Amino acid sequence: MTSSARPLTDVDFCSGSRIEEINKLLEELERRESGTLHGREVLQSCVQAKDLIFSLVGQIRPLPSSNAFLLLSGGLCSGLLDVSPTDLGTSSPFISYSISYTLLVPILRLPSPDVLSQPCPCHYLVPRSLWEPPPPELTSDAEHLTPHSIAQWFLPSLLSAVSSLSHSFLPLILERAEQWGNCASILLSEPSGLLIRFDVVPVVEVQGWPSGAQHLDDWVNEDGIPPKVFHLLPWGAEGQWRVGFPGVELYMRRYIHPTLSRVLRASMAVLGPILQKHGGPGPYVLWITLIHACERLPQAFLCQGQNAALCFLGLLEELSLSFLRGSCPNPFLPGCDLLLGSTQGHYLARKVSEVRAQPVYFLREVVREAKEVVRGEKMEKEDVEEEKEERSSSCYPS
Repeated sequence: MTSSARPLTDVDFCSGSRIEEINKLLEELERRESGTLHGREVLQSCVQAKDLIFSLVGQIRPLPSSNAFLLLSGGLCSGLLDVSPTDLGTSSPFISYSISYTLLVPILRLPSPDVLSQPCPCHYLVPRSLWEPPPPELTSDAEHLTPHSIAQWFLPSLLSAVSSLSHSFLPLILERAEQWGNCASILLSEPSGLLIRFDVVPVVEVQGWPSGAQHLDDWVNEDGIPPKVFHLLPWGAEGQWRVGFPGVELYMRRYIHPTLSRVLRASMAVLGPILQKHGGPGPYVLWITLIHACERLPQAFLCQGQNAALCFLGLLEELSLSFLRGSCPNPFLPGCDLLLGSTQGHYLARKVSEVRAQPVYFLREVVREAKEVVRGEKMEKEDVEEEKEERSSSCYPS
């Protein structure tokens, strides 16, 4: 008696890829990328670098009293903020490093959004009269404080503080510091060859929520954590600032299930370079697409580790459809669309579809790149250790 063949339930219909293989690649990519921050020495160097950057920014006057910086893991263009390459006006002068941070520095803290004018749900105008007295460098008589005018004062002051660095911060070494657009990047290194990059961005911090905001209070607990504030990020066009919620979203990311974190990490690695190209919307759209998925999918499905591959494939499909529609609504701000005005919808949809058709191939590529980064760091560390041994060794004639 013959038994019926066991059905293959772990094969992706569109690509022919095995779900199990995709899951393994997602896990390996997460392990390779997170491995960079493992080790006591690396963590200590990151803390030292953070303290150094904080001290440099603290030298800038005038900053608001009781100033609070917001430090985010990942570079400015890594998709952690609602900014795009177009918003920034120019591309970063540094390549992407495995350890990078974004530091938001409030140059103005406002008690309420009521003192601002809001031309559209996504943007605000900041009246110049709110900053009294302004820094002497702000000599313009314009009606509003623009991201560009703020950058003209803040960034030279920051770079001046960087240039006056003393050797007291050794073993950290300043590699480069450069302004680009309305922000600046500072690259530090330490003797093992570890490179740590900070993108420093002047922002406006506002107490409360903007008009029409939704779902944000669901994340604020009884102790007021995270704080009920939002930020205005440099946008540039016509002196406007873009509304962002980095504090709340940082809190949300800390509580995201490891399965979804793995999916987001892989999506950023595969699609990030595509979405950061000239005219692209930036990879923040991946985070928002994932939030939309969480609104309709059962938690029991999203929290199962073996469903990471299905979530990854589904995210690619939904993102492709969003590009074809030319729409990806911001879940926190009704009327604000991340893809509004984008002219690259069909191009981006085609690029995402290429990844969807060969997910294993593209995941293998980013895993290979992650391996090379780790291998390169290990080789640099070994070279430094060998050099130290050669210097410390002595040879005496017998």
